[in-house]
Order: sequence, then C-alpha cells, then structure tokens
Amino acid sequence: AFGEFVKVMVFGGLDGIITTFAVVASIAGADLKIEVVLVLGFSNLLGDGVSMAFGEYISADAEQKFVSMERDREAWELQNDPEGEVKEMVDLYVKKGFDRADAETVINTMSKYDKFFVDHMMTEEL
Repeated sequence: AFGEFVKVMVFGGLDGIITTFAVVASIAGADLKIEVVLVLGFSNLLGDGVSMAFGEYISADAEQKFVSMERDREAWELQNDPEGEVKEMVDLYVKKGFDRADAETVINTMSKYDKFFVDHMMTEEL
C-alpha cells in the first residue's frame, strides 16, 4: 500500500520534473518575460499533476476490476471443477520442481480451504 504510493509519487514526480523543465526551458529560450515563463511552468505542472492523478486512478480501478473478475472466475472454477483446479496446481508445482507425490500432498491439503486456495491460485496463476 504505502510502497505503491511511493512508487507512484516517484514516477509522477520524475515525469513532472522532466516535462516542466522542458516547457520552462523552451519558453525561456524564446526570450519571453519571466512572468510568462513562471505562469506557463506552473500551468504545465498543474496539468501534469491532474493528468498523472487521473491516469493512476483509472489504472488502479482497471487493475482492481481485473483482479476481482479473475478471483470470481477462479472461485467458480474451484466450485465447478475442483479436481481440474487441483490437477492444474499440482502440475504447476511439478513444473516448479516438486515431486508429484509431494505436490499432490501440499495441494490437496490447501484445497480443503476454499478461500485460501483461491487466494493461492490467484498468486500462482496470475
């Protein structure tokens, strides 16, 4: 949560600094009055801030909807084809280097707990 906030702030800050510098430098290079340079620089900074905030909001909303849909799909698959989901996870564990017998033991144990198993499938499959 906080780490994601820091990531967004750093990315947005770097983007804002670079574009604002480019705007201010080009306007200053046109030999306009300092007042014009400052107004256009702050306008660009404000526009970038609104744009980045809106973009982040839309992106986070889309990601949340995607994860929710995938979770619903995984829960439906577990309810309607539990053997298939267990087999899928066993195969995944075997691919990661588990012996089949060990993978079956681990996955069969986890699959007894639906919510946990759906969470685990989300982590492993997405």
